[in-house]
Amino acid sequence: MSKSNTITVFEYERLNVGEKGFNQYHFNALVKFNDLHGGKYFTIGFNKITFKSYVGVLQVGSKVIEILPKADDRFSGEQSRSKWQSALLRMLQMAGYIKLNETDSASQSITKRNLLDIYLYAFIKEVERLTHLGLVKKYHQNIGNEKVLKGRLLLSKHIQHNLVHKERFYTEHIVYDFNNKYNNILKTALKIVENCSSDISIKQTVSQQLIYFTDIDSWRGSVSELDKLNFDRKTEQYQDAISLAKLIIGNYCPDFSAGNQHILAFLFDMNKLFENYIFKCLKKYENSLPELNLSVRRQSKQKFWGDKTIRPDIIISYQTKEKALNNFVVDTKWKVIDEDTPSDNDLKQMFVYNFQFKAHKSFLFYPKTNQSNKGITHYEISEFAKDINHGCELYFAELFDEKENLNDKFAYDFILNNILYGLP
Repeated sequence: MSKSNTITVFEYERLNVGEKGFNQYHFNALVKFNDLHGGKYFTIGFNKITFKSYVGVLQVGSKVIEILPKADDRFSGEQSRSKWQSALLRMLQMAGYIKLNETDSASQSITKRNLLDIYLYAFIKEVERLTHLGLVKKYHQNIGNEKVLKGRLLLSKHIQHNLVHKERFYTEHIVYDFNNKYNNILKTALKIVENCSSDISIKQTVSQQLIYFTDIDSWRGSVSELDKLNFDRKTEQYQDAISLAKLIIGNYCPDFSAGNQHILAFLFDMNKLFENYIFKCLKKYENSLPELNLSVRRQSKQKFWGDKTIRPDIIISYQTKEKALNNFVVDTKWKVIDEDTPSDNDLKQMFVYNFQFKAHKSFLFYPKTNQSNKGITHYEISEFAKDINHGCELYFAELFDEKENLNDKFAYDFILNNILYGLP
């Protein structure tokens, strides 16, 4: 995909018709795509689209629109684009949204591709692996007209269809073959990639892989059914490929307009991505202080008023030498604030978390731009709970190293400074 055919924007940026090669056909297709998804991706204005908190890439016809994260204004132009392209891919990998091995990650063929092609490439590699191992066979029920009698004859259907064709039998029988829902899903995703991708090498590889699916039907179920798919011992090897196929099928909208403006999108809520990324980074260093029995975990929802529930992003627990159990609450916030200006709602939220999850300290966890970490500020002690001394800290994580590459060293520093050196 040539650079001239790619539009790069950042979160919350506005794109007008007539800018950067974005025309009325592209606009109309994106409006319908947005409507199909409940308006969650863009804010629509008169001949303009304002992007929300979703990042990633989408293809409208042959035009690729790349939406990158934006947490600071220290860089601009190509420097900013290159920095956040690399950071987004790394975040997606670390958070488990895309699986690439180290060889793939380092290869020039990957780093030169846009995010859409990287996802398609990852999917094709998974399909290649499965066809090399051998596609799975499954038992399934087959109903139809056959030249030989096998299974159970469906008499009413047989009479309806074969009053003239006496040589046929309308039957219901069990078959064991490759034509099952797992392979159906892969074939449908492959056909979408073949239809959408502008990368010649991807299209050629897909054509080669489709040969293995010649006698396999396409998926005819709804997108919602894909989330209910179960895996057993024979199909567990399909999980990565199916996960990518679900994204392809669920985010494909064919032929929205006369200009063949089909859309294929891989879009991710940056707030959720940041939460998952921070969790995986902290989890990586969970065993860095074995003497404290450190635990980094997600917290399930808990009721706190009627049927209403609350759920912090991350709970960190550790034990001191006295075997006292301590909890920290971490709530990630993908936004830029001044070091002294959290929102009242965020502070009230952390106040409740401290009580509900028995934490004496909680963290509002932000990406760092030019702020400094000042330590904990305690909530005022109330008459109702005089013996409970607890507080909240605004923590600004430096996500990049000195070369402006995404780096998870902040997670180790956070654990070291706030647990080992911050023991009560």
